[in-house]
Amino acid sequence: MGERRPRRRAQGRCGALTGLSGADAPDQLVLVSRPKSRASKTRSDVPVELAGVDPVVQVMIDAQVPHLDRVFDYAVPAALSDGAVVGARVRVRFAGRLVDGFVVARLAAGEHAGGLKPLERVIGSEPVLTEETLALVAEVADRQAGTFSDVVRAAVPPRHARAEGISVDPTTWVAPGDSVASDRWDAYENGRALVQRLSTPSEGATRAAWSAAPATSWSADLAALAGCVLAQETGGVIIVVPDAADVDRCLAELADARAAGTVATLTADQGPERRYREFVRILRGGARVVVGTRGSVFAPVPDLRLIIVWDDGDDALADPQAPYWHARDVAALRSHLSGCDLVVGSPARSVITQQWCESGWARTVEPSRATLAQRAPAVRALAAEDAARDEAAAAARIPHTAWEAASKALRTGPVLVQVARRGYLPVLSCQSCREVARCACGGPLELGSADAVPHCAWCGALAGAWVCPACGGRRLRAVSVGAERTAEEIGRAFPGVPVISSHGGHMVAHVPDEPCIVVATPGAEPACDSGYAAVLILDARAQLQRPYLDAPEDAARRWFAAARLAAPRARVIVTADNALAPVQALVRWDAPWLAARELRERATAGLPPATRMAALLGEPSDIAEVAAAVAVPHRLLGPVPAPDRVDPHRHRGLIVVDREHAVELSRQLRAATATRSARAKSRPVHVRMDPRDV
Repeated sequence: MGERRPRRRAQGRCGALTGLSGADAPDQLVLVSRPKSRASKTRSDVPVELAGVDPVVQVMIDAQVPHLDRVFDYAVPAALSDGAVVGARVRVRFAGRLVDGFVVARLAAGEHAGGLKPLERVIGSEPVLTEETLALVAEVADRQAGTFSDVVRAAVPPRHARAEGISVDPTTWVAPGDSVASDRWDAYENGRALVQRLSTPSEGATRAAWSAAPATSWSADLAALAGCVLAQETGGVIIVVPDAADVDRCLAELADARAAGTVATLTADQGPERRYREFVRILRGGARVVVGTRGSVFAPVPDLRLIIVWDDGDDALADPQAPYWHARDVAALRSHLSGCDLVVGSPARSVITQQWCESGWARTVEPSRATLAQRAPAVRALAAEDAARDEAAAAARIPHTAWEAASKALRTGPVLVQVARRGYLPVLSCQSCREVARCACGGPLELGSADAVPHCAWCGALAGAWVCPACGGRRLRAVSVGAERTAEEIGRAFPGVPVISSHGGHMVAHVPDEPCIVVATPGAEPACDSGYAAVLILDARAQLQRPYLDAPEDAARRWFAAARLAAPRARVIVTADNALAPVQALVRWDAPWLAARELRERATAGLPPATRMAALLGEPSDIAEVAAAVAVPHRLLGPVPAPDRVDPHRHRGLIVVDREHAVELSRQLRAATATRSARAKSRPVHVRMDPRDV
């Protein structure tokens, strides 16, 4: 075959091909050359008829950068006028691409002097962002120094077209009058007054900090409060709990309302369609009660009368994503904005809610003396001589006193053993020098079972040939013991007794009133109808020694949660010194005393919640630049290295201000991050208000 000759290019805009001129070969010129035409108009350039009334909308676009966290004006085409209302989802053209957003205002004229781009389309058939939710989202973003887009993602779930097409009839169900179980709340000081306030609509909002009574079902108490509102002709209730297991407990107590179809659930484990269907049903007035996890605090319940938040100290109620809002704080903001009633309950008492009570913003509700005399367990703390009485028992993590109490209790019923951590041996160290054993990636080594090979908790790499970099040792020892190893040890200590393990990966909801031993991690303790015959709280000293500001408060909350499951006057053994304040609070069953003591100590030291704190994460120079932009009087602590598994070179600085400057601090930090975001070469500085890991 002959060699293929290369094809010649056209010469010039209308040049010749293969040496032919335009006159000699006009047809070929038509194929390869076209006269320059005017650029086709884009859709936004085509004139559209605008709405006759209020032809301008302000839109908050779904932006990932702080400097775009503001309203943008758009024109309203006449064809979209009916759907472009406040709260509607819309699609607009921004910076040459289509983005989603929400209409936050409809105006007769905008602030932009030039021409406005029209809305591309309205998404959905109804506004999904009510005016109340819109104000709440803006307030949360302002308080947490975050963006509107980050908060609204939690308030409004993603749209699902099929779920939006459901038919919803507004509910008219009213609970029977006898469902308001006022007698349950006679067990609390100020309990009957709280029930009366909730049962009668009043001008002022009722706010209470509730500490649960021992040997009492918190879900039944909670349902009784909800019944105070449901027995009235109108009014909705939101119940926020930490996890799906608590949701199930609440739903079991609201059986009548569920049978009437007036209860909606919003949890993180729901699929997109089901979650949006429940959201639409709430929005259209098809439910008077919403039970869910942290995101349900934004639920658009019509005529909201009451918000109940249970176990506000649980980490699950804090959103792990920016801007790191907490369901308790959002509920407080919503109560302030809308005037609805608020009840925040806990097995113990958080420092935040104690501050509410001392400032007069909320009233305390706690078990009465008569209730404690009848239902409180007999709590005993272990002193040093108790642990040293039997060295073998101490090595097995079950002191002699605890072993003796469990042995007697097993004759009549089940025994609960609370362990701080799940797993087998979650943390290992060198046998020789006691340095924590780590993988090459920096993660801690752990052991999954007695015959397993140590592996990294971060990357999962096996570490069978581990060598200590400090001393060259090769032997490992346990730093902490998990629930699975504890169950194994207890099984050997009590042969023939059934041992049940309950933890985050395998939760047991209920155990029978029969002799058995239940080993559970905090929050995974199963319910027992008659109460546990004894409760053993292990690892108590280790929980108090964690290097966090909230360690005493969090440890007390876990202990109270376990101890309240004991039968009246049953024995509770806690493996910590009796002189410690959290232990004393448990012995006397006086959580508000501990919270008040902790609040005074923090006020003396200038720590939250007596002050407001913001954590800045980034490079040291960038942290200093953001801190310099804060005009209110403040202290900058650090920056110091804050290594983590993502960026080991990251630093953290803490800005501390007085409570009177709290709002202004959030706003100035929000403005500073937006200014830095607008710069092309600025490195990010992450802001976290009220950090829990201080």
